[in-house]
Amino acid sequence: MIYKCLLVIFFLSISVLSFGQIISSNNKITDSTQVVELAKNEKLFLYNNAATTPVVSYNKYKNEWKLVSTETNNVSGGDCKSPRGCIANHYIVLIIDAKTGTIKNKQEKTTLHAVLE
Repeated sequence: MIYKCLLVIFFLSISVLSFGQIISSNNKITDSTQVVELAKNEKLFLYNNAATTPVVSYNKYKNEWKLVSTETNNVSGGDCKSPRGCIANHYIVLIIDAKTGTIKNKQEKTTLHAVLE
């Protein structure tokens, strides 16, 4: 009787482990470091200021990763007519398919804020 119970537990544990391996092998991008590396390779990663750390999140229902990276620069001239110039915030938002590792959507935005002080 004990032998049969151990045998059943053994086969159940093997089937659970096998199932877990199948799930993880379906995803090409499995962690946030891979998301950042993909963005760096595509030259779509911004990071020059410790105050604006990149944000990486995973949507398990859509099986996709979202990366938001920001770069901040001081700008003078052009639209920045104030004596101290402007602060330019440049954002890139990437949506990456976890299964294929391809970029599904890319949005870029730059905002200017006058320095008044």
